[in-house]
Amino acid sequence: MVWDEGADTETQMLRDIAHEFAQRTLRSAGQQADATGETPWAAVRAAGELGLSAANVPAAYGGPGISARTMAVVMEELGWGNFGVTATVGAASLVAAALLRAGTEQQRQRYLPQLCSTQAPWVAALALTEPESGSELEISLAGEQQRLATHATRTADGYLLRGAKRFITNGGMADLTLLLAKTEDGSGPQAWTLFLLEKDIPGFRAGRQIPTMGLRGSYTGELFLDDCAVPEQAVLGRPGSGFEIVLQVLQIARTMISSAAVGLARAAYEAAAAYSLERQQFGRPIREHEFVGGMLARMRVDIDAARLLVQRAALDLDAGRDASLQAAEAKLFAAETAVRVTQDALQIHGGYGFTRELPLEMWVRDALISRIFFGTSEMQMLEIAQGLARA
Repeated sequence: MVWDEGADTETQMLRDIAHEFAQRTLRSAGQQADATGETPWAAVRAAGELGLSAANVPAAYGGPGISARTMAVVMEELGWGNFGVTATVGAASLVAAALLRAGTEQQRQRYLPQLCSTQAPWVAALALTEPESGSELEISLAGEQQRLATHATRTADGYLLRGAKRFITNGGMADLTLLLAKTEDGSGPQAWTLFLLEKDIPGFRAGRQIPTMGLRGSYTGELFLDDCAVPEQAVLGRPGSGFEIVLQVLQIARTMISSAAVGLARAAYEAAAAYSLERQQFGRPIREHEFVGGMLARMRVDIDAARLLVQRAALDLDAGRDASLQAAEAKLFAAETAVRVTQDALQIHGGYGFTRELPLEMWVRDALISRIFFGTSEMQMLEIAQGLARA
């Protein structure tokens, strides 16, 4: 149940590397992180050292420059290992994508080699969500004025940032944060600007790590900006272009997190399929009973269908086409599939699945965040409806 058809040699090689790393490192590191609540930074660094972090960075900046389709293959294998750690690792590729689309050559030379380094790879964060606004920042609503409270006031030599961000993957721990702020009067997206912030600059500080019910292999934190002075060179793209860039990056983000969700669902399915042959009731393996066999069949079909939706979105990204509708469809279906499959896998395991001795209950909790990441499932349905109206 992997992307074998049409896979080139590079994709197969990276898939194998990612799967071996997921099996050897992510499985155990993720379960330990779930038990302790401590992010396994050693595993995150190890992923970067294998070239699995920011692998979309081109060779000109020191990276392998893989396609979106190959990146999705890698993300599925990492998600199969642990969904939370995958989210932390994957943030670097999103910041890299924004730099590749809108960064100056100076910004690219400064940051891209750091993000894809196999020696000391930088951890990255994409800071969009605020205490009073979330999914509405991640979708274009015709006639609506989205709220963005973080302000960037123009100064003689740059900007002064004030505000807060919440529920940020790697927030406060990242070496490089791509942060969205409002630079002009008004509340519309035309006033939004992206800023590149390095760790430990004055006025930019971390808040608390937010305890979560799942995704405990990933660090979720708060950020605060207290008169944080940044130079003009910290702006990514032109002032006021932040929303446009974010929409482009979110197409990638939704495609990649969807692929990780497919990997999570695949892990649960494989565990359930194996257990259904071991566990016997009424003198035969439970897989031979109609209800269990039917559950496994639906799980398999949904996972394959979700992967195909991810593949379609990735191919559109590689072709340079607008993939907003395709990414939303992949995100919606993959997230709902991850939730259904993990819950069904737990049900097949019965009481054993409900214990913390097996990873089933962790997978169920981790799957729930896939409905929220980069826009809720409800927002994806709205995005799809808007896309259909435009067609």
